[in-house]
Amino acid sequence: MAFTKHGNGDYIFGFNDASALAIAAAVGVKPQTLSLNFTPEFSAQAENEDGEVDSVVVGDDTVDFTLSGYLVDKELFEDGLSFEFAGRYFIVMGRKEDLNNKDYAKAELTGKSHKNVTGLA
Repeated sequence: MAFTKHGNGDYIFGFNDASALAIAAAVGVKPQTLSLNFTPEFSAQAENEDGEVDSVVVGDDTVDFTLSGYLVDKELFEDGLSFEFAGRYFIVMGRKEDLNNKDYAKAELTGKSHKNVTGLA
């Protein structure tokens, strides 16, 4: 679906067709929402003789994600292990299916992305 943006050009429009289709092809869910939570993979601190923190080291971000959308391929959804988005490799660790008599089947995937994990071993 092509779109034309009007008004303030600073806002970022969610998924473009190519990235949404690539995720759907990998895990069987056509995304509506991808929530990303960035937290340091590790942190360490050094204290002085008075127990006060003198130094802090914070590692690269780990990303916890929740992807929700329409279920488009049940077999991929059940077997899908990972997908790539925005240059990161996302590992699926949990799946949830929502069935409703007034809507299409929806699904939710949860998991993690680590900076140095780039694919299957």
